[in-house]
Amino acid sequence: MMRFFNFSKEGNIDFLDRIKKRWVIHSNGLIVDSQRNNNLVWKIGINSFENFFSGLEKRSGQSLGRRLAHSSSESEEWLILDSNIKLSSSRNLKRWNKASNDWQDRGLGSFELIDNSDETRVLINDPFYGPMCAGIFSAMWELSTKTRHRFRWNQNTSESLMLSLSEDNVKVPSPQNISCPWFHDISSSPIVDEDYWDTLMIENKGTWSLMGVRMMMIHQDLILRFESYFLPYVDNIHDGRKNSCLWRGLDSKKANMWTIFSDTMREIFFDQGHHVIISKEQDWINVARRHLGRNGLGCIDSIASIDDFGGVEISTTSCFHPAIFCGILSGCWERAYGRNVKSEFRIDSGRNILKLTSLSEISYQ
Repeated sequence: MMRFFNFSKEGNIDFLDRIKKRWVIHSNGLIVDSQRNNNLVWKIGINSFENFFSGLEKRSGQSLGRRLAHSSSESEEWLILDSNIKLSSSRNLKRWNKASNDWQDRGLGSFELIDNSDETRVLINDPFYGPMCAGIFSAMWELSTKTRHRFRWNQNTSESLMLSLSEDNVKVPSPQNISCPWFHDISSSPIVDEDYWDTLMIENKGTWSLMGVRMMMIHQDLILRFESYFLPYVDNIHDGRKNSCLWRGLDSKKANMWTIFSDTMREIFFDQGHHVIISKEQDWINVARRHLGRNGLGCIDSIASIDDFGGVEISTTSCFHPAIFCGILSGCWERAYGRNVKSEFRIDSGRNILKLTSLSEISYQ
């Protein structure tokens, strides 16, 4: 097998070894962060995430950058405290070796101190996504200095972002654990997949790619906290499909939010032009392994046909997020059958159940 990159440099070999140990791939299609108390992570490319976030804004009719920044900050503080991570107390960022490695592991970019007078200014190079990187660094700075800060950022190009922090006397309590409202089981066994990192390439400090696509690891905790910032402002679905997803057990507001998530992921996947061939229902297992499992989004435990037109009922106990899980499999269904899909999600006896059927009725001729 031809490798895209020859790890001939010692630094590249060290990095490969480090991320193999940190991002633990499990047989149930989930990826856990061994340095953050086994929190689940989603591996996603930069263009896909940008399309995901812009899709959320378009469908919700909201500007969400500030909410993403604050949820990123809150999540980062929780993950650091929950995992007993010790940050450097130095204000010389050149001494933040562990934090710098952490950013590279996650694909966030790199940072350097520009000014530390009345207002601290930090340059973030090659930020994966501006609001997220601004929020994550602000949390690190607050924990390092043991002082709350207001933060703002300015980003004119994709190559850099200027983050400004100023001390704030406001009393903000530390974040608390946020529970996952659906069922998932992370007790499966880690697997060794030598091909998984086969095309890894280190591009710049703080960035890496697979198959030539820049990647990032996003924690499940961040997505959950972003939901809590997003949900109060969801009033309607302003774009995209509105009635193609049914979420059993959710109120209308949260159902709309998950529909926005799912329809955005469905459209992204469909537009990427993947070839999906389903000749029998068990083909779905391999489809899920490729498009869900390799990105840490879960797997299919069992599947049953429910009609003669491609309708299936999928059962899983391994799910990073139901709306993302549903969105990608909906995109797979539409790629396989060439028709619009209708989805229905419920939790039943400790299992997540997803039903995919044709959105329009089909009658026998």
